Amino acid sequence: MKMAPSYPWPYYEGLRLDEAMNPLAMLVTGVYGKPLPKQSGAPLRLGVPWKYGYKSIKSIVTIEFTASQPRSFWNDVTPSEYGFYSNVNPNQPRPRWSQALEKVIPTMERRPTLLYNGYEKWVAAMYTGKEF
Repeated sequence: MKMAPSYPWPYYEGLRLDEAMNPLAMLVTGVYGKPLPKQSGAPLRLGVPWKYGYKSIKSIVTIEFTASQPRSFWNDVTPSEYGFYSNVNPNQPRPRWSQALEKVIPTMERRPTLLYNGYEKWVAAMYTGKEF
């Protein structure tokens, strides 16, 4: 039987200050007019819609400002698969899967994945010349 990998808990994540201050980044306290439920990260979670979901962290315990690029969980655990920026980019090759297509919920229809989840107009300038 294959054992699950041992991860360096607790989870931690990082953003650059310009990413965190982008008008699309949000601290979320509720959803659909109601308080955020525990399973969704209550009482507070981060929403960063142009990045992969693991950058939109749940259950924030502390926020720390650093002078240099902070560490991030998945970039530390598997740097060959997860870059620090973790932006949605269908043109970026992935070691184990393609991100060229996505499924639309609830129809499960497959469509081309949009660069930055469709937010390119508002966020692309932050990443000129940067890796994903």
